[in-house]
Order: sequence, then structure tokens, then C-alpha cells
Amino acid sequence: MSPKLRLVITTLQRTLHLHGRVAQPHSTQSAASDRHDNIHAGTAASSQSRTLRPLWWGLLGSSVLLLSACNQEAKVASTPSLAEVEYAVTTIHPQFKNRERSYTLSGRVGAYTRADVRPQVDGIILNRLFEEGSQVMEGTPLYEIDPAPFRASFDHALASYQRATVQRKMAAKDYERFESLYKRRSASEKERDDALLAYELAVADEKLYKAALDQAQISLNYTTVRAPISGIIGTSQITRGALVNANQSEPLATITDLDKVYVDMEQSALEWRRLREGLLDGTIYLSDHAYDVALYFEDGTLYSRLGVLSLSEVLVDESSGSISMRASFDNPDHILLPGMAVVCKISGGVTQNVMTVPAQAVTRDPKGRAFVFTVEKDRVLQTPVTLGQLYNDGWQIVAGLDSSMEVVISGNAVLHHGSKIKVTNRDGIDLTTADIETVAQQKRAQSQEAAVQAVVNPTVSASGLEQSSANVPAVSTP
Repeated sequence: MSPKLRLVITTLQRTLHLHGRVAQPHSTQSAASDRHDNIHAGTAASSQSRTLRPLWWGLLGSSVLLLSACNQEAKVASTPSLAEVEYAVTTIHPQFKNRERSYTLSGRVGAYTRADVRPQVDGIILNRLFEEGSQVMEGTPLYEIDPAPFRASFDHALASYQRATVQRKMAAKDYERFESLYKRRSASEKERDDALLAYELAVADEKLYKAALDQAQISLNYTTVRAPISGIIGTSQITRGALVNANQSEPLATITDLDKVYVDMEQSALEWRRLREGLLDGTIYLSDHAYDVALYFEDGTLYSRLGVLSLSEVLVDESSGSISMRASFDNPDHILLPGMAVVCKISGGVTQNVMTVPAQAVTRDPKGRAFVFTVEKDRVLQTPVTLGQLYNDGWQIVAGLDSSMEVVISGNAVLHHGSKIKVTNRDGIDLTTADIETVAQQKRAQSQEAAVQAVVNPTVSASGLEQSSANVPAVSTP
């Protein structure tokens, strides 16, 4: 029992004893005087009880407070300090590896081929010859415009051409006649020359009327409006009986070819510059899958076919600081429709000798500076790091770590500098179930595998560290 608690109990006992003595009546006086004195004694005792009651409650309250303080001290004494709390963590030794670069960009699907159907002559629509939303082939008749005036123009042009042909034949015979007379000196040279000029004029007239006939034929053919491309035709914007003209701005219908589509995207000019610089200095090389484009729908579903990056603008948008890019995709099932919002992942080469740690291992202080927790015996240290790019498997570490350091990747949310830790999983090995011999065997197996890879692939050392770019494929710029 603590000294404070022993003092509280002693004080309570004394108070209770004093209260009992005051409440007892005097027994040595006479009966009459006893009754009188009892009345006064009861009154005095009552008065004294009322006088002592505040003292009683005060002592009781003080006792409760002292007992509570004793209990609180006992709890504090039994709580260990934060420095002695042991936290279970998972760690890895970060390694240098070749990392495939990729860019995730938002884009919008557009039709690879799209054409508006427009009239090329004026007239009244007599018939619509297609079903809306159907597949049409190039040259399929779509509308019929009243051909009567164009047929009349064609007949007139045909008659004029035939007349010009007859006149050209007559002029030819006249010229032959005057040429024969001129040789026999029966016609003058002027008459022969006039006959020659008349023939040449008839030939020119024939060509003129032939061109007019061809124009009339073209206009007559245009009275049947045909599909300019193959594809799916949309809704008709006009109905039977409508007047159309060759200069109207509204199309009759629109045909879209969905067998192939493209996706327009925008990439940061900074990322593009980094890629170009890496290709030039040899830190990045292009793999066989460079510039392949994977497409994801809004719900995250992957499109079954890969696309190809087909266009990259050479001008930077001044308002956004980005470069326009375009990828083309085969779309035989017509799953991709113009106007869809999609996300594209573009392969952008391979970066050599990059160290990364999982994104959850990186923490930031109140000033935004990045750091990780590294293991030093049974404690952790707050180690500042310099971050590079974000890859699929985590952040690139530009400075601050090396392969000999052990980095906490799980359980770091409650850690602080100097926290005591217990490693339960190191480099993918569960230390809670694996014995020392098993861990050693796994380490030896990993070392042997790294040595074999170093023999098979000279660009990889036995420690797993990528060598310099001596045997790196030739660099090609996009």
C-alpha cells in the first residue's frame, strides 16, 4: 500500500472517532436533569453534526481525489515509453534495374474516315434510297434528285455536239476539194486557205460542244447522290420533297468508317524533352514495343487490340505547354466510337540502371520533403531521398539510397525517427516462419541465379546491378 493511501485511511479513522465522542450524552446527572440535559445535549449534538458535516464531505472528496491520483500514477508507471514500443515492419533492399517507361494520357476517340453527303446540283429530292444506321458501300445510291431539267440539258448538249460533228465533216470535205483544185491551179491560194481555216474552226466547235455534253452528262449523273466512302450512314437531315442546292451548308447525311479509329492525346513538353535527351545520351533505348499504345475505357477495362503512335506534332501549344499526339487503332468490331473518352498508356523506351522503392515507402514531412525509413540494427532512421519519375512499381530514387540499405515498405505509418522495430518480412522472406538455415539457402539460390544471369546476359552483373550501356541496342530517335 502506498504512503498516500495509508495517510488517507488514517485521516478517515480519526474523523469517525471524533464524531462518535461528540454524539454521546452525559450519564452522571439526575433523571430530571437528565431529561433536560438530554434535550440540550441532543440539540448540541445536532448542531455539532451540522457543523462537522461540511468537514466530513470535504475529507471524503479529498480522499477520492488522492485515490484517483494514486491510480493515475500507477497507470503512468505501467505504460512503456514510445521509444521502447516495438513495431513489426516489412523491408526490402532496393536494387538497380532496367525500367520500362510509359506515359498515361487522356484522349478522345475520333473517326479515322468521315464524310458528309452533300448535293452537287440543285433540285427536289424524289426518294431516299437507304436505311438510317445501315452499312453502305462506296458508290451506293443514297438520294434521287429530280433529273428532268438535267436530262433536257443533256439532250440539248448532245444535239449541239452532233451538229458540230456534221459541220466538221463538211468543212473537211470542202478543204479537200479546194486542195485538189489548188494543185490543178483551178483555185486560188486564198480559197484554199479559207477552206483550211473553216475546217479548223469546225474541229474546235466540235470539241466545245463535246465538253458541254460531258458537263450535262455529269450534272445528270449527280441527280443520283451516291456514298463517297464505305461506312455506317447516320440519320438523314432532309426528307422526300425537300429542295436542295449545291452550295448549302447542311449535309444530307454523314457516313463514318469505324473499321479504324484514332485517339487524340496531349503530352507534356517536359516529358517529351526528357525522352529525347535520354535517347541522345544513351540512358534510354527503344525496345521492340516502343510506341505501342494500350487503350483503357472509362471503367478501367483494357481494349483487346494495341494501337500505334502515328503522329506527334512539332509545335507546343502555348496555352497548355503540351504536344498533340495521335494513335491509330483497328476497330473491326466497332467497339470504339467517335467521341469516347479513353485513357492511353504509351510505351516510351527503357531506362537503364534505375532504383525504385514502392510508393507507400515514401513519406513527406510538413515542408513536403521526401524521406524513407531505413533500418539501423533494431531502430529506424529518417533518411531524406531525392525522387525522380513515378514508375509502375514505385518512385525512382535519384539520391539518398544505395543497395546496401534496408528500407521499410510496410508498417511505416506509425514510425518516427529512432523507433524500435522488428523485421517480420525481409526481401519477400517471411522471417516469422522461416528459420535461419532456410533464409540462408534462399539467399544462396538468389546469388546463384544472379551469377547465371551475368553469364547469359553480360549487361547484368552477378549482384543484379545493371552494367553500363556498352551492349545496349542502338538508339533511335522518335
